[in-house]
Order: sequence, then C-alpha cells, then structure tokens
Amino acid sequence: MPHDLIVEGRVVNPEGIYDAQIGIQGGYITEIKKQGLKGERKIEVRGCFVFPGFIDIHAHLREDSSHKWDYKEDFKSGTAAALHGGITTVVDMPNTPLPGINSERIRKKKELARSKSKGLIDIFFCGGVTESNMNAIAEMQKEVVAYKIYLAETGGLYIEAETLPKAIKAVEATSKPAVVHCEDQRVIERREEELKVKCEEWSRKEIHSELRPEEAELSAVKKVLAAASASADTKINIAHVSVYETLRIIRRYKKVHCEVTPHHLFFSKDDVLAKKAFLKTNPPLRTEENRRRLLEAFKEGEIDFLVTDHAPHTREEKASDILEAPAGVPNLDTYGNFVAWLIVCCGVHPELISRVCSYNPALFLGLNDRGRIEVGKRANLTILDLDVANQKQVKISSEHLYTKCAWSPFEGYEFPGTVRHTIFNGVVVSEDDELIGDLDL
Repeated sequence: MPHDLIVEGRVVNPEGIYDAQIGIQGGYITEIKKQGLKGERKIEVRGCFVFPGFIDIHAHLREDSSHKWDYKEDFKSGTAAALHGGITTVVDMPNTPLPGINSERIRKKKELARSKSKGLIDIFFCGGVTESNMNAIAEMQKEVVAYKIYLAETGGLYIEAETLPKAIKAVEATSKPAVVHCEDQRVIERREEELKVKCEEWSRKEIHSELRPEEAELSAVKKVLAAASASADTKINIAHVSVYETLRIIRRYKKVHCEVTPHHLFFSKDDVLAKKAFLKTNPPLRTEENRRRLLEAFKEGEIDFLVTDHAPHTREEKASDILEAPAGVPNLDTYGNFVAWLIVCCGVHPELISRVCSYNPALFLGLNDRGRIEVGKRANLTILDLDVANQKQVKISSEHLYTKCAWSPFEGYEFPGTVRHTIFNGVVVSEDDELIGDLDL
C-alpha cells in the first residue's frame, strides 16, 4: 500500500544526519528507507535539512476567555505565526488577563485553542503557580504539561522566595516539570529605590536594564537551586537565561535545565539605543561580551532549549517611553530564519539544533510521540532551506508576518535560510515560506 506522503531529504536527528525517504501514513512516520518508497504525494527536498518538528516550550499567545488581549495575538494568528516559523508544538504561558491558575481557566483556553488552531498545531499549556493556588496545582495536572513560577511580579503571578520550596514540592507531586522566571523581585525593588535619585544620570534607553540588573537573575537562580536541592525528582527549567554566569551556576544540577531566546543570542543592550522599547524584554538584553559568551555556550551544548518567549505587543504600545512600554518581542514567525542564522553564520551543528529545538523539549515535557524522526513518531517535520551555494538571503519584513502584532525585532535583517515546509501530523501546512491550502488563518 502506498504511503500518504513521502518526504525525501537530509534527515537530522540528534545523533546524526543522513539522506533518506520518510514514509508517512495516517499522521505517523511508518517507514524510513534510503530509496524505494512509494506514496500518493512526494516532496523532494534533497538539498534541505529535514528536522523533527520544532517545539517551542515558551510562548505567550495572549488569548483567554476574557478576550482582552486578542488585539495583540490570539490562538488563530499565533498558530499561523508558529507554523510559518517551522514550529509544530507550542506551550502557552499562564500570564493572560485571566491567569491560568486553575483547571477551569486552562480548560477554557484549551477549547479556544482547539477551535482557533483547527487541529493544525499542538498547543499545550503551563499552569501558573501563585501564593494562593497551591491547593489547585494538583487539580490542574491533567490540563497542563508544566507549571510556571514567577519570582518577579507579572500580572499578579508572583511568589515570594520563601514560598518557593513549598511551590516546588507541590509541583513535584504532579510529576510535571516547573519553568521558573528567575528575576529577584526584591533586587528589582531595591534598584528602583536607588535609581529614583539617579534617574537623570542614566540614559532613558538604558534604565530598564539598570532596573533589572544581572544580580536579579543570579540571585533568583541561586534561590531556585537551593529550593530544588531538597527535591530529587522535579525537573526545573530556568527560563530565558540572559546572563552567562547563570550557566556556570547550574552546571552541577542534573535536574535543572535552561533555555535561551533568539533576542538574547542576537542583540545586546547596545541595540536598545537604536530600537528603544522595541527591544525592551524581561530579563533585559545584556552586554555584547555577555551575548557572545551565551552564544558560545549554546554552540557547546550547554543550553537545553531554544525558545521564542514570543510576547507580542502592538507597535503603538512598544513606541511608548521605555519605562512605560510593555516588555517582550514577537519571535514565532522568524524562528526558522533564526535557526538558519545559527547554522550558517554561527557554525551551530544541525544535530545540536535537532536536540535543542525538538528532542530536548519533547523529553522535558514527556511528549514521547515526537522529537525525533523515527518510525512510530508523529509526522511532524520542519524542513529548512539553507541556500548557501547561491548566497540567497531572506530579508525579514512586517508585510510577510502572520503574527497579529505585525512587527518583528528582526525587521530589515537578512537571514541565510527559510522554512521550506512545515508538516504537522502528515499534513503539509507551509510551502516556500507561505502557509498553504484551505487554512483560513
């Protein structure tokens, strides 16, 4: 019997790269051979890398049942942006107007996501941990893939450091991992007091990074590690690492993982001078030397996940004064382009990309049906076209983005590759950097 789809190209798994044909039937990979597979449809991409579908374990898709932030992004536009960037699985964070801190709210978000995404992507959810919902954590475990802990104020989702051991213990009881936003609120508040009298001495473009210094991240990380040392089983992910020193601190903790974002690997705080609040993020961008060290650590395999921390806000909101503008940048649309930059311009091996963008996220979340290209796994594939021979560059333009906020921190930059195809459960949903078919997204 012929397969539904045959994909022929350079297969990239964490342990190696090889030319092969992938046979897909009923949404799953059913056969892998060098040659000879037959199918109803065949995609030949022999010069391209075929990765397991990229998994983004940290994104903010903004929608909940209040619909107050739908103008920034919703599950429909977020789905389109993710698929455009080669992402087939997304984990949505809980800090929306109605924070995801109980089962009922998470279920409503799941229903919205299913309706808006039309089954073209998997959207999973993190449950929020607060001072007041410790008893609700266990009830959420069937609805979420992980829990999010904030050590800095974020829309009411914040716990004191003293509560951290109790929070980690409550998460441990669910057998789900914890993702921790590591910025020490007390350090931030102390800096706010110190800078009140110094405000005029600082450039307005630099003051955000001064309010949230490296010390805030390092202090929070140390508190997490101290609390985690009493828990032998909980898997912990340190979210959006911005300080190189953080990596040195966590190296000896086997159950502690970490992630990095495209903006922390690409930009430094020097770029904020030109882009102002459009590059305001939490945690902030750091020095150029720190950026380079983070990038080198990523190349050496010291960072477990490459996440978008996709945080869309409108141009009007980001054009405000840097102290008033919301923090965060959109990254879903450009994820595949950024991966191409890592491979071509930074010398990151495709095998490492397969690990940090697919295999590691699936393992961390317990998604055993994806993360590798092998028989029995879901047919989620991301095909990157790196046209190095012809030196073809792709310029990022707001006119070619699917995110509702319609801008990118990478606008105007050129990247050495793009997403040729995104395939989800055996369905080809993008072709040559465009969504295709009757998607109505």
